[in-house]
Amino acid sequence: MLAVIAGTVSYLHMHTLVGLHGQPGWVAALTPLSVDGMIVAASTTLLADSRAGHRGGMLPWALLVVGSAASLAANVAVAQPTAIGRVIAAWPSFALIGAYEL
Repeated sequence: MLAVIAGTVSYLHMHTLVGLHGQPGWVAALTPLSVDGMIVAASTTLLADSRAGHRGGMLPWALLVVGSAASLAANVAVAQPTAIGRVIAAWPSFALIGAYEL
């Protein structure tokens, strides 16, 4: 449930950001899915590697880090320009990544 709530709020933040930068509605709708989808795909690959007794490869780790950074940055970019506003805006992305990794 936490991942669904956090993912929804994070999606809305990223959707807003993409729209503010002049992208058409369908691009604004799909871009957040590509960012968070990359996190999910990388995490799933790392889990599968771990269950098979292998260390995760460089590519899934890199995609996890880049996707996580992009998600956090996008959420913060639409925040009120205060420290509290930025923390509040970053929290859904952070919670989604944390919940999914658990």
